[in-house]
Amino acid sequence: MKNKTLLVSLPSKNTTTMQARLLLTLFACLLLFPPLLFGQTAKLTGTVKDAATGEALVGASVSIQGTRFGTSVKANGTFELTGLPEGTYKVTARYIGYQPQTLEVTLSAGSTAQLNFALRESVRIIDEVVVTASKGRTEKKLDAPVTIETADIQAMRQSASPSPLGAVAKLKGIDFVERGINTVDITSRGLNTQFNTRMLTLIDGRLATLPGLGLPQFMLAPNPASDLAAVEIVVGPAAALYGPNAHAGVVNMLTKNPFDYAGADLSVRGGTQSLYDINLRYADYAGNFGWKITGQWMDANQFESGNIFMFVPPTYIGQNQTLLNPETPTPLRISRATLDNFFNLGYAYRETEVSAMRAGLRKLDGGLYYRTDNVNLRFMAGFSSSTGFVGSNFGVLEANDYQIQYQSLQGNGSFDKLGWFFQITRTANDAGKSFQLHDRAEWFAREAIRLRSQPGGATLTREQLLSQVRRDFIDSASSTIDQSQLWDSELQLRYDFGGLEVVGGFQYRFYNPKASYLSNNPNIVLTNVSNFLAIDITATEIGGYLQLDQRFFDNKLRVTLAARLDDHTYYDPQFSPKVSLGYELVENQNLRASFNRAFKVPVILENHLFLFNGAARGNVGGYTVRDGAPDAQGNPTGNIVAVYDPLRPEEVNTFELGYKGLFERKLFLDAVVYYSRYTNFISPAFQISDGVRTFAYDNRTNRRVGVLEDAQGRPLFPGIAGQLTTYFNYGAATIVGFDLGVSYYFSDDILFEGSISYITLTSAENPFEAQGIPLLLNVPNWKFKGTLTLRNQLIAGTYAILHARHIPSYTFRAGRWNGVLNDRTVVDLTIGYEWKDAGVTIQGSINNIFDNQTPDVLGSPIMRRFFSVQASYVIGSLLNR
Repeated sequence: MKNKTLLVSLPSKNTTTMQARLLLTLFACLLLFPPLLFGQTAKLTGTVKDAATGEALVGASVSIQGTRFGTSVKANGTFELTGLPEGTYKVTARYIGYQPQTLEVTLSAGSTAQLNFALRESVRIIDEVVVTASKGRTEKKLDAPVTIETADIQAMRQSASPSPLGAVAKLKGIDFVERGINTVDITSRGLNTQFNTRMLTLIDGRLATLPGLGLPQFMLAPNPASDLAAVEIVVGPAAALYGPNAHAGVVNMLTKNPFDYAGADLSVRGGTQSLYDINLRYADYAGNFGWKITGQWMDANQFESGNIFMFVPPTYIGQNQTLLNPETPTPLRISRATLDNFFNLGYAYRETEVSAMRAGLRKLDGGLYYRTDNVNLRFMAGFSSSTGFVGSNFGVLEANDYQIQYQSLQGNGSFDKLGWFFQITRTANDAGKSFQLHDRAEWFAREAIRLRSQPGGATLTREQLLSQVRRDFIDSASSTIDQSQLWDSELQLRYDFGGLEVVGGFQYRFYNPKASYLSNNPNIVLTNVSNFLAIDITATEIGGYLQLDQRFFDNKLRVTLAARLDDHTYYDPQFSPKVSLGYELVENQNLRASFNRAFKVPVILENHLFLFNGAARGNVGGYTVRDGAPDAQGNPTGNIVAVYDPLRPEEVNTFELGYKGLFERKLFLDAVVYYSRYTNFISPAFQISDGVRTFAYDNRTNRRVGVLEDAQGRPLFPGIAGQLTTYFNYGAATIVGFDLGVSYYFSDDILFEGSISYITLTSAENPFEAQGIPLLLNVPNWKFKGTLTLRNQLIAGTYAILHARHIPSYTFRAGRWNGVLNDRTVVDLTIGYEWKDAGVTIQGSINNIFDNQTPDVLGSPIMRRFFSVQASYVIGSLLNR
């Protein structure tokens, strides 16, 4: 259609009012529709298909770089963009699991152009980019200045594990623990406990820890599984950019934005353990504005672990069945006959007697987005209610309607060579009806003691005891209170000085914990400050960082220097430097050498824990253990056995040598060797005095611990005088190890990935060995993993993933858990079919095919053979078709 010329006659003096109104209306139309003034716009149409099969990639996104224009592919494989100004543009098509393709087109006014995209399935390792390695900058994984592992959206969706984070179990150098149907732990580089806080956990760059416990949120986070785009894990110290507790690495869970992932997504999964899991996501955009809303509803029966918890004062407080194991110190070890007697008396309880053994997730999350060529703003908020098991050095925490909510405002953009990023996030949690299984067992036992003290109570059978206990009272007494909050904020600037990239930033975090397991327990109101209860235990972290990144010798040598200074409420400032040298030997083959220093600051729980009426405490003031019982006023007697100083930050200095090489776009090798020197590394919670032979005294007051006293030194309620379980610092230790990964593409559709990892504790200073306190890696020395992926082998669209991992036997001792974990070999299989034309995927999975019955860690459920089937339906943008 040719351009039209609009002729408008000027009105004469006797023009009517109606004609004037028509003229004004016409003028307004010209302002509202500029194409009428300045010429017509262009149209772009085309198709997006699978390059190998010719199938339409329904829902694929098509966007014009540097503009707000974008759309998604319709059910017939076509797309259409209208209202485009004339000019030359680069147009990019993207689809999950495929390499993006960019084509150039020139548009003229009034014309229609066509582009046909043929996308190839992504050769993941070759084409993958990451954002976590350099804190926000997109770069090829092959060129990253750190060791980084990734699980993309396909890997998570096609995992046979009940959790999408099960895909992480396949990654090189990662220790992965399933604590039940819906809860996991992710760690690396050893020194594990039941309470792992050495890896910093983020979601889209914001801190994602539980404000009170200090544990990572992982699957308890409000973000549903259908909204996860990738998981990136920096393996090894990363404090120079990320700050305290990026000690063993960083886990960054990335979610989908509505511009690249527009459309509706429904996923339904069912399986054994009465599992049903429904995910629904809808995201879209109109011009510069985008939005998304996602939800998840999941329920299942929990796997059993065989845990037994007991309360037999004064010696066995919150202990478990590992007292039977030879790894338990002799004074605490018991026989099977003793345990049977505890059962008969009502002092010991199976987990199935104190827990409903259920797992569940209720999640609702959403976001509002705004973007221009230079600015991206987003506000996100979410809520979750979770039921499941969480690890504890003292037993097991059962999250029961454990609620997390967050609100986050983020933005990034650029002005010429200056890039910027900011975020501010509030996270709050409420424990709901949560409780600790060992606490619940204690109150069952206290009820048994009460009933047996009554006339005729001595002859009550166990069944009679269970039928007469006051369950409402037990529910109330064992309930965990946790209403904590966390504020996390960051401002970052990035500038390119002619090849020298400078990144600087500032972070502020404020922790406001309020919980019944901490020393500011809201159920205990005391005026006697010598008990160090009901005090302000808030904490603030302030940090600033600077990184310089430049390439030399025709971009073959990359030098990265970084440094960070952090200040914490309780500790002196900490300095974390980083030096990384990367050299490209030949194209796609890189050698890297680096040095990193990182700190782990004791979390709130390690400083201010308060359990068992004071028999388990954090260590913010230090303790002295003596071999004499306190006198009548609680003053110390006897000889000093050991002195435990207040907790100090843990420090690690690590040297790494890494190699990444790609040969003929088929064989990929990724190897890293590391040497880590630890000082003051923080123990798991261990019992340092038993209240029978040894007694602990608080260094701040020189008074006994284990009993709460009033101002006159009189017990407020029964406790265990002198018994104490707490945290402390070991001396120095050296850990060395290596991770070797290999990936081989037999073809674009057949991929094998395998890895071998080794770690060992070569030296260690344990000043408390004489007290029977161990110092262990708490991980296996070796790990072996392998995954075979087949695509399009039977018919186009089919896939099969076979994964196996072998974890050799090792000894684990942390808190009240002592024992040997036997060899564990897990084999998983997923088979599925993607009907791309219809946006439908159907898959079936078997996790732990051979039903290995060794848990991932002591106390966690035994993840037996697990079957599941899943169907998902995806359609593209409803507004941009």
